[in-house]
Order: sequence, then C-alpha cells, then structure tokens
Amino acid sequence: MKPLSPRSEAFAHQNDMLHAFVRVGPSRQSSVAHGALQGWSIAIKDCFDLAGEIASVGTPMFAARRATRTATAVQRLLDAGACIVGHTQMVELAFGGWGINAALGTPRNPWDGRIVRVAGGSSSGSAVAVAAHMVRAALGSDTAGSIRMPVALCGVTGLKTTYALIPEDGVFPLASSYDSVGPIAQTADDCARLFEVLAQTNVAPIQAPSGMRIAVFDSAAYPVPVESAVQQALDGAADIFVRLGARLHKSAPPFALAELTRDAGTLIGAEAWALHRARFELDTNAFGADIQRRFEQARLTELSTIAVARAARVEASERFRQWFPADEVLLMPTVHCSAPALDSVDERGSPLGQFTRWVNHVGGCALSLPAGFDALGLPVAIQLVGQAGTEARLLALGSAFQQATDWHRREPDLRWATGS
Repeated sequence: MKPLSPRSEAFAHQNDMLHAFVRVGPSRQSSVAHGALQGWSIAIKDCFDLAGEIASVGTPMFAARRATRTATAVQRLLDAGACIVGHTQMVELAFGGWGINAALGTPRNPWDGRIVRVAGGSSSGSAVAVAAHMVRAALGSDTAGSIRMPVALCGVTGLKTTYALIPEDGVFPLASSYDSVGPIAQTADDCARLFEVLAQTNVAPIQAPSGMRIAVFDSAAYPVPVESAVQQALDGAADIFVRLGARLHKSAPPFALAELTRDAGTLIGAEAWALHRARFELDTNAFGADIQRRFEQARLTELSTIAVARAARVEASERFRQWFPADEVLLMPTVHCSAPALDSVDERGSPLGQFTRWVNHVGGCALSLPAGFDALGLPVAIQLVGQAGTEARLLALGSAFQQATDWHRREPDLRWATGS
C-alpha cells in the first residue's frame, strides 16, 4: 500500500493517463515530528483551500482562484503530520455525480485499461488517486453522495460524516445545508484515523459486530433496480455480518427513497442557484453545458415547489430519527451499478445517487465499502448508514467486515497506465 512518489516519472505518467490530479506538489507538510498521520501522503479535492495555492473548484472560471488561507480540515491534517501532495480533479462546482468534467478533464476509472469508464463524482480524482495508490488517502466532500459514489465505483472506502461535524470553512460550497467533509482511503481503519484527526475526537472502541442489529431493506423498497453483482455483494455482506455475530432483520423505510432523492435534488439545485446566480446571469457561457442545464432547471423551479420540498425534508428527517434506532445500522447498496463506460452516460437521466442522496437529506452518516466485483472485474460496493454522530459504529463494523474479506486489498492492474 505504499504510494508512488508524486515526483516520480511513474506518478506523472500515471496521473496523465488517469487525470486524477489537477495540480501536484510541491508537497506541503508541517514541521510536526510525530503526528498521528506522520508519513501519510494525502490529496485534497480541488474545492479545499490551501494557502497560496489555486483551488479552481473544477471550473475554468476559477482558474486563478488562489487561496489566502487554509481550510480547517486541511490544516488539521497538516497539524497531524500529513503531507499534502496536491489537488485532485472534480466535477465542475461539485455539481454532478458521474465524475465528468468536460472542461478540465474527466478522471478515468483505473479498473479498466481498455474502455474509458467514469469514476463517479464529484470527488472523482480523490477516489482515483487512492484506488491507483498514488496517495494513501484523500479528502473529499459529500453533498449527495460525492464521496460514496466514486469510492464505490473505484473500489475503495469512504466516509460521509455527520453534517457540520467537521468544519467546512475554506471549502467551496455547493449546497451549504447538505455539504459535508470526509475521508477516502483503502480501509475503514485508515478512514477511522483520518476521522479522528478531522473531527478532533477519539473513535471509542465498539465491540462489533457481535450482537449488533443491522437492518436491511427488501428490494421492493429500492428506488431503482440494482445490477445482479450489486445484490450478490449485498447478500454476501449480510452473510458475513451474521457469521460475525450481528443480528440482521428486515425493515421498511417510513418514506419513499425516490421521493427524498427528488426533494433533495430540488433543494440542492435551489441552494446552488442562489450561490451562483449572479455569475450565471453575468456570463452563462462561463459554465459547462451540464451545469448550464442544471442552473436553468433551478431557475425555473417555483418558490412554492422549493417550500414544499423544504417542509418535506424537515418531516422526513424527523421520521428517520424516530424510525431508526441510534444503536442500529442500515445495510444497503451504495450505488446500483458498477462503473459504466464514459460514452454511455447520460447526465440528463436518473442520478447515480439514488441510494446516497437521501442520507444527506435526512441528516445521517454513512460508510461505503468495497464488497465484490462484477463479471467484467469492476468493483461493486455496500454502504452502512446510521443516525447522526454514529460514525464510530459504522467504522467498527467496516473494520470487522474488512478483516473478514479481502475486497479492499484488490488492486487494479495499472500496467496500461504506467507503460510497463
């Protein structure tokens, strides 16, 4: 798991093939001698400010946006001894789930050397950099699944943290009532160490999963059908948790996940439109075609529709708190598929975040874990969902799952990217 040196020719060539980084080095680290993250190479999504460096948020119009301060989350990594090696590519303004950035380059999923496949977004480059072992870990943001979707498609681990638990100052927003900061790494254990630093807390030991209750949904409750490999991975994970001593039970959500996904889309669009309206009306063409379409849709959304969605969100959040016990975990797919070919993706179709967006909407936290491969050798994933503030429980379960499996140890064959 030792990452390539960001200054090596192999790293440069590999990144050129994968488009994971938008800017690399010179490395930035503090003078801390024995921090919790001493020796860790970490990449940060291009929406995180690092004093003196450009953070373009994935858009050409911010190509000269140089940070005057360092985001608190990034500073905490530095203070723990981490080495920040560069900014990773992302979806323009973080407003998209497939990982596509037509203007600045779309990170390529490292698991297929023949067909260019999407990496998921919007933290696309961060997931690719970890999956390709360019860095040990990366920092991402999650508004509707923007950490969990790319880690699922790239075969690594990612944590969507509780809203506002990790400071978001110095992180360029998409939708401020949905955004959260979180880590991406190979393992749940590494995510736990990063979480402790980022949240400035100790992950208290939890006996897991013996005796723990884990809820699962019948597929009839799914917002969209899932590919057979995803369902097989989910069933296999359930069997493993049972063998480890967990108690599984069927449950049914008190709301339709598809309706929550729709309402979240309305509110995220409204918040993003409010943030960028002045720029958009000044120069529509400064934005990419997909972002233009999303903003045009948000502009036409009636205020009454937004008000109804906002009220429904309050009700759904309360239902979630009343329905789901804080000492339980929900096991479900992260996304419904493995990584599709880039030229097959229609950004106007059903969003990738059908299983992720609702968690942000109701205020939960979630951990995505690699859980298998499909017939093409592409990763599939599961996610563990909990109430706000239950990250320690999710991470303990994730650690136990990864001690019993080896999905997280599999590596993509990158000979096509390194020229070897």
